[in-house]
Amino acid sequence: MLVSSKQIIDSEIGENRILHCPPIDRNQWSLPLIIQWYRAVNNYSTPVASQFDTYPVHIDDLYIKRYSLLTNGSLKIDRIQLNDNDTFECRLILIDRGLLDIKEQYFLTLRVNEKPRFIYRSNPLQVALLYSTVSLKCHVYGVPSPIVSWYKILREDKQTHNKEAVELLLANSQELIVDNADDRSAGKYRCVGANSLGSVENDFQLFIHGSIYWRHFPQNQTVRINGSLTLKCEGESSELLQYQWLKNDLPISDIVSSSERIRTFSDGVLTINNIEPSDHGSYTCIISIVNSTSIRSKPAMIIVKYPPIPKHQHQANNITLIQGSLGICPCLLDAYPPIQSVSWYRNGRSIRIAPKGGAYTINSEYALVIRFVDNDDQGKYFCRAQNSEGFGRDSTPFYVEVKEPIKFLSKPKSIYHVQENARLVLPCFAHGDPKPQIKWFKNSDVLHTPNENLTLEYIKKTDHGLYICQALNEHTTTNISTLIIVENTTPQAPLNIQYEQISSNLLLSWEPGYDGGRVQHFIIWYRLIQNKKQNWHQIRVLPDNATEFLLFDLQLQQTYEVTIVAENDLGLGSFSPILSIYVNNQQDLSIGHLYHSNETNLLRPLPPTDLHLSYSGSSLHITWNQDNLLESPVNIVSYVIQWRSTIVFNNQQSQHSIVVPHSSRSYILKDIKQSKYVIQILSYSDQGIYSNPVEADINIQFHSILAYYGSNRSLISIFCFLTVVTVASLCICLFCALKHYYHRQSYCTSRKSYSHWLCCCFPSIQYRLDSCSPLEKDRYSASLLKTKALQPSPMYSTRHQITSQTIANPLRSLSSLDSCNESSISLAKVTSIPSCRNSIISNTSDLPQTTPVAMYNEVSHVIPSSALTLVLVPNANDETKMTSFFQPIPLNNASYVDHEYRKNSSRLPLEAVPELSELSVDNSRHSYAPSTSSTIQTSQQTQSVQPSPILVTFDSNSLKRRT
Repeated sequence: MLVSSKQIIDSEIGENRILHCPPIDRNQWSLPLIIQWYRAVNNYSTPVASQFDTYPVHIDDLYIKRYSLLTNGSLKIDRIQLNDNDTFECRLILIDRGLLDIKEQYFLTLRVNEKPRFIYRSNPLQVALLYSTVSLKCHVYGVPSPIVSWYKILREDKQTHNKEAVELLLANSQELIVDNADDRSAGKYRCVGANSLGSVENDFQLFIHGSIYWRHFPQNQTVRINGSLTLKCEGESSELLQYQWLKNDLPISDIVSSSERIRTFSDGVLTINNIEPSDHGSYTCIISIVNSTSIRSKPAMIIVKYPPIPKHQHQANNITLIQGSLGICPCLLDAYPPIQSVSWYRNGRSIRIAPKGGAYTINSEYALVIRFVDNDDQGKYFCRAQNSEGFGRDSTPFYVEVKEPIKFLSKPKSIYHVQENARLVLPCFAHGDPKPQIKWFKNSDVLHTPNENLTLEYIKKTDHGLYICQALNEHTTTNISTLIIVENTTPQAPLNIQYEQISSNLLLSWEPGYDGGRVQHFIIWYRLIQNKKQNWHQIRVLPDNATEFLLFDLQLQQTYEVTIVAENDLGLGSFSPILSIYVNNQQDLSIGHLYHSNETNLLRPLPPTDLHLSYSGSSLHITWNQDNLLESPVNIVSYVIQWRSTIVFNNQQSQHSIVVPHSSRSYILKDIKQSKYVIQILSYSDQGIYSNPVEADINIQFHSILAYYGSNRSLISIFCFLTVVTVASLCICLFCALKHYYHRQSYCTSRKSYSHWLCCCFPSIQYRLDSCSPLEKDRYSASLLKTKALQPSPMYSTRHQITSQTIANPLRSLSSLDSCNESSISLAKVTSIPSCRNSIISNTSDLPQTTPVAMYNEVSHVIPSSALTLVLVPNANDETKMTSFFQPIPLNNASYVDHEYRKNSSRLPLEAVPELSELSVDNSRHSYAPSTSSTIQTSQQTQSVQPSPILVTFDSNSLKRRT
């Protein structure tokens, strides 16, 4: 069974209405079909209309004249009445083997609208006890349900001829409850019930038991000075009454100086004799019931007429005026009616009052205005006035003293153009009698300076503004202003921001601040304020010099915060004060004309289409299309690309923008970071109207190293450099430690402690040193051998033909008879060259061929020398590699290189072969590399070579620094 939800159908009395039952396809069912309509008033028990299959329709007798059943199953009601206000049910029933099967049910509610009418009202006359609770009821029925509102009628006395006024007390309630009813609660009340078809109203009168009723209340009066008057105030009540008078809301007994002149009586009468100007004012009569808070009051205005008389307030005996300035002398006279004419006197002589613009004039307050004060204006002054009551008394005389004005002896220029971080001194020195005090102001803010001159050190952008130097003494104040313009800075904040609502849009206008001496444009920042503040949105203002802009598509009944900032090529400037704007959903009559213009003139350009994003490396490629420009309602002149990323700075996702010409369809955003980018593109018309934005986003993912590189290139560069330096330093230290260790195994230093330690810790090398006895003090002197008994032999062989020979004559030990000199000493250290770089050694002379001789590296005695000889033997060709270290070579076959050149060259290990740049040798290039062969060859194979040795001499002092 299908049951539909209820539907409500509104109707009014006398109308015709059709209640639609969903269309019924009789051919859908093969069984007999019954359609029936029921009403809720009958508890859905008795059908008001029914039809069995194709038989005639049956209508209940109560509704036969107005109800009818249509062929599609709908119920038609003619001339709707109030009793038709009910819920109707449409049923579709099948007869299956004598059983009724309800297949579908539909419910519809017919709501008959009716004008409001009272169904219950309280007694229109209510008498309540003081401070009791009063309930006033107005039950009103109608369709739709009427809203009942309560008002209190504020009716003034008939003598005032004021119209009736009402005060809204309560809305949408059928009962008004008055708590703690008192005299202020008494009066006339009205209830009004209204709906869309009409309204009804009813008045109630509320009286408080023991209320006071007026019999005579005081009247306004106008009297003359020195006269008398009587004010009567009378009331009636069932209780005993008492009277009290107030003057200007204060008890008259508190302000009357003499009870003989002003008197009050117990029956409510007030008399005033010998009336004075001070008697002018408001007098209020208050009637109250004894021992009760019930009161009645009524004011009366007493107007006293009198000719001009001097005011009682204090008047200075002397007035000081400044020479050359405007002078004003007040006329302190009081009169009613107001003064009609006035004349001034100086030193007993009348002053000629000229028309407007003359030397002496009178203003609206009857004061004497001196256009240019000079020394002749000194003297004694008084004024004499007249009104409708005649001439009164003259004003109290006063003396006018003329002083010289304050003069600036040094003052700042009217305008200064300065740069940031500059120093500026604003001079300000004034002279006057008495000596004036100097004060400085910036934009109305007081600046505290130690002296008269204002010194600005390291001028900043915030120093831009209007400065005022004020010189003042007890008589006068003089100001002089100057404008400081700070050039080449970001713009100053926009000023005087105004806004107007146009439908769901905001029209913003502003005054540009100083642009810093550069071209500026404006950006509008705005955000929605709901439960919490949202992120700021930014929109670029075009054209750049525009001072008004229209924000589109704001949410109604919401509050926005708006600020405007200018930008030039140096960056963003200062923000304007944030405005909080509530976007109303109702039209404001003050700007109603703008709604009309919004509907007719504010046409927006077509937005871009087909926005596509892709990236390669650290560049983001943005492409888009634009529909046929001829179809755009306005002319498109440019596009604005706005982008932001998930990178947060100061808890805010920064947004950037750029303007591209309308002919562009692509843009490359460089130096992107690893982040999610949101791109927006808007098209702008020549009037600065922007389109709906088209938006896309992309996630930028780099490899880890590239991501770090893109995020901070300089930081990663420094990190990589330090890593390389650290690794290289560790390698060098390790190499030096190993080199030092093996060097100590072959050559013991002259220090006894170190030698003994080395011999104890490394006994395996003792046979090499033979003895760890003290040696020479020069720890860097190399172990040298005499080469007298050695035969010249080559120390190199080719890579494929290794030279080797047995020892012909073993080395003998040195004796004391052997002489040691520089010409017969060569380097005898034998070890492997760790890594020899390709060197170029040139020797164009023909050298004699030598024979190979093997050399022992076990030496029992060494002879120290201050100079070391290093022999380099090149290969015969490019393929020949170094396979062993240097052996003693006769000096007549070696060429020397100045050891001073070695000092100034780059410091390489002693065993290394210098490069071309170190030897300054040209025209020959040879490659040297360590050989896999041992330094002492046992093979009997021999091969002759033609070495070209070069001898390099090092000073031991140089070696000390390099070890």
